[in-house]
Amino acid sequence: MTGFRYISLLLLYLFMSHAVRGQDETLPKSPLLENVTVNPATGFATLRWLPSTSSDVGSYIVYTFYNSIAFAVDTVRSPYITEYVHTGSAARYMSVPYVVAAMDSSRNTSPLSNSLSTIYVSLDNDSCNFRVVLSWTEYANPAYPADGYELWMSAAGDPAALIETLPLSQTSYTFTGYAPATGYCFHIRAKANNAGLSSSNRQCLTSGAEIPPDWIITETVYVQRQAVNVTGIYDKDTDIDTFVAEIFNRSTSAWMISATAEGIDGNVTLNNAGTDTASINLYRISALNNCGRAVKPSSPVRNIVLSSATSGTRIDLKWNNPFPQRGAYFTVWRDIGAGWTEVAGPVTDTVWTDDYAAFAPYVSAPDIAYVVTAVDQVASAGSPACRSSVTLVSAIENIFMANAFTPDDNGINDVFTPVLTFIPTAYEFSILSRTGVILFRTTAQGEGWDGRHNDKPMPPGVYLWSLRVTTPSGRAEAMTGTVTILP
Repeated sequence: MTGFRYISLLLLYLFMSHAVRGQDETLPKSPLLENVTVNPATGFATLRWLPSTSSDVGSYIVYTFYNSIAFAVDTVRSPYITEYVHTGSAARYMSVPYVVAAMDSSRNTSPLSNSLSTIYVSLDNDSCNFRVVLSWTEYANPAYPADGYELWMSAAGDPAALIETLPLSQTSYTFTGYAPATGYCFHIRAKANNAGLSSSNRQCLTSGAEIPPDWIITETVYVQRQAVNVTGIYDKDTDIDTFVAEIFNRSTSAWMISATAEGIDGNVTLNNAGTDTASINLYRISALNNCGRAVKPSSPVRNIVLSSATSGTRIDLKWNNPFPQRGAYFTVWRDIGAGWTEVAGPVTDTVWTDDYAAFAPYVSAPDIAYVVTAVDQVASAGSPACRSSVTLVSAIENIFMANAFTPDDNGINDVFTPVLTFIPTAYEFSILSRTGVILFRTTAQGEGWDGRHNDKPMPPGVYLWSLRVTTPSGRAEAMTGTVTILP
């Protein structure tokens, strides 16, 4: 080859190389990443895009895109395939952002497409409160905006079912009341007009094995020895055997644990020692789970506070209804020194009046005590009763003495005897003549003088009497006076 011919070929090669290189510098246009979604069952991420409008595109490159840096995943070597399934996606464990680029036949690569990220859902298994807290990353796709989210769940291996539709502004949800020792799986789907746009990964868990009681009922709240006792019944098909009494704190609007006890065969009694029995409070019973938290609370019941007021011989009692939502049947009990006796019931009102004069002669205690019991109007027969605090009314310790009587055996005013509004703890009653002769003497309260001495009637006239008593409150009384036998 001559030197001239060699130089000519070299110049032609350089010219053609420059022309070809100039054409290849035109980058193809970017594709539009249309959708990114996750198959909840497999965790695979599927990408779909609109093709580049450049005519010489030969393939597409799929990237993950973190912190503005693209990491190549794979190349789709066809201009006609605009979908890719990333089987090695980390979408099971995190939200994964993706971008796509087009590559022409000369291996020029387009600018990166828009970025879209998978929805990632995470779970917090709050077994102590029998709930699951879900949270997920936001769906963001301006080209195909969503109008909400769908929450899908499967339980115990059943097919996933839609359980809730949520607004787009919500990216968390609390699922409550799950069954113990049960497998649950959840996933989220962004939707528009009830059509799915993008699904999240699937998260699964097994709920705790501790079985709480299905129900707890606070049956009674009763006051005894300066303590408020709470009794209840509960579902025996439970793994929990520890229960707490809770009292409602009005200042903080919160329930506070006030007592703890073990349940036995579906029954539990809790003693709230030191509780203010003069203050009305709400009480309830809850199970104490293995996390030390109160769960499955019963409906609340109040303690009954009983108060009294007196006017002469009238005693007015007043109390509250222990059942916040229901009526009650009340029974009034009184103790005048010989034990509790039912004096009124059933009463549906929360006030009642007693007459001291009707029982005054039988009082043998320094105070008359009252309590009120209550049962729910819908309770079955034999149900235990709530019991109020005790209210005390001081005994009226009066002594009445007549100044004359007529012992003529006509059945009217035949006997002279002291009238007491109490039963004394010590008693001595005597009758004397004006010269000091003892005509009658007794230590039996209620026994009077019939106007006789040695079984002979005494003549009309004035006689002396003497009375010595000790009242139930411990007060000693010594009294003297005169009585006249009328003709």
